[in-house]
Amino acid sequence: MTNFPKWSDIRADIVADSGGEEAVAEARQHNQAYIDGYRLAERRKAQGLTQTDVAERMSVTSSLPAQRVKA
Repeated sequence: MTNFPKWSDIRADIVADSGGEEAVAEARQHNQAYIDGYRLAERRKAQGLTQTDVAERMSVTSSLPAQRVKA
């Protein structure tokens, strides 16, 4: 068996060093948004659509800046 520490024993220190629970939650949300965007782009490409095609179907312009949505 290895002598690695248990996550439950070191998590509090790592979270504190990362800026606290709020910072960890924000980082998790940012990471999930990145993953969601990647998956959406992959599906769009698999359908053979451009960003402009999708924007037209949504009746918006493709030049709109991405807006951050808070949950």
